[in-house]
Amino acid sequence: MPKLERLALPFYTEGIIRPAAIDELSALPSSLSLAVNVNFDRIGAIQTRAGSTIIGSEIVASTPILGLHNHINNANTVYRLLAKVGTAVYDYDGAIWTVRRTGLTASSKARFTSLVDYTFMVNGNSNQACASYAGGSFGSVNVASLPAGDCIENFRSRIWIADSSTDKVYYSDVVTTDNTITGGTSFIQISPQDGDKITGLKRSSNALLVFKQHHIYRVYSINSVDPDPYINVGTYSQESIIECQSGIFFHSPEAFYQYASTPVDISKKIIDVVQAIPRINYENICSWEDGNHLYWSIGDITLSGISLSNIVCRYTLSKQIWALYSYPYGIRSVAKYDDGTTIINALGGDNGKAYSFNTGNDDDGSPIFYDVETQWYYISNLKADIKKIQDISALFENAQGAKISYMIDTDNPNDWKPIGEITEELSQVFSLNSESFIRIKFRLDGNIIGSPLIFRGFEILNSEIYDI
Repeated sequence: MPKLERLALPFYTEGIIRPAAIDELSALPSSLSLAVNVNFDRIGAIQTRAGSTIIGSEIVASTPILGLHNHINNANTVYRLLAKVGTAVYDYDGAIWTVRRTGLTASSKARFTSLVDYTFMVNGNSNQACASYAGGSFGSVNVASLPAGDCIENFRSRIWIADSSTDKVYYSDVVTTDNTITGGTSFIQISPQDGDKITGLKRSSNALLVFKQHHIYRVYSINSVDPDPYINVGTYSQESIIECQSGIFFHSPEAFYQYASTPVDISKKIIDVVQAIPRINYENICSWEDGNHLYWSIGDITLSGISLSNIVCRYTLSKQIWALYSYPYGIRSVAKYDDGTTIINALGGDNGKAYSFNTGNDDDGSPIFYDVETQWYYISNLKADIKKIQDISALFENAQGAKISYMIDTDNPNDWKPIGEITEELSQVFSLNSESFIRIKFRLDGNIIGSPLIFRGFEILNSEIYDI
């Protein structure tokens, strides 16, 4: 049998490209079909993600955090992280969590906006009244006649509150010169009760965007509103809407979109991941950004028969590539938190704890597992060649304990055959002895606490083609 030359498989630079998005013969060999808890920030290698550490202490055991907000006064002397947990809102002053509002509806989400040195909060259209916060307990100072509601935003020196049950968007008067809020009973009605309720408000450079489940409307002023939808896609979750250096992005049932006159689908490479999100999860999707990356927490999904828990989709803006993260807790809310010294993304868990994102090398003491699957490799010029491989090598750092396995075209889906466990420091040779295959793919999986795993790829050392 003719021997094949030694072959270094391509470095992983293209993120995840799912088999549902592209035929295997066209899939870039420098991409992966699955990558959980690794990213592609290190050029030429993959590495495990950073961890998450608890902020302060547990707030309320086993209770989801359904709202986070960073309150900063204009003098930059008061920095607080607000968290709505159960029936109360707490603030964190850098040391302890303190109750600041009670008697709330436990299941409802809290939304916030800041204006005139106050943070204003709503908690659902049929629940508690709009309230204000300035570093102590919540109250009615400067609330004027603002109603209860589901979503809240400030735009052009007014506060706007949306009621999803009536499709009304209430607005205050323009803030006075002494920073007093007045008004709040006037409203604009957006295509009322058309079966497509208001789900989000987001200010942009020239309009207040009113999101419904399947449409977006623009409010330019109290006298200028789109009479019909501007865009025929929308979102089910206020928290899925995220603004970054490249614009506004959001989740819709069909895709992750960039807001534009013709929305841009950025998620074609992971189309079956989007399709795997259960309908029941749509309202709970939340998002955040860290400059070059966007994140959407989508909950539990099943992908190609594999159950994945607490999944976060990560999109790299500069490279337009995707990765998947998984956490030991669900993420229900996120806020940028500036404590006067550092700025972090604070994650609101479904377990009553808030976490600092991308800190440490574990998740509050839990190891970070990783799971990587390559694309199918044919390894010879003619795809129909029947081959065998005797030996491969792997290149890595901090990978001790990782397991390597393989699958060939005659195997059942997810029927991985073990190759071995990594025990060396930088590289290791494994005997494979796989025979009579046309295509082959590899898998790397394990757990890590401590220095992140760095994986540089596989090399085919000894392989042959069967004579036909």
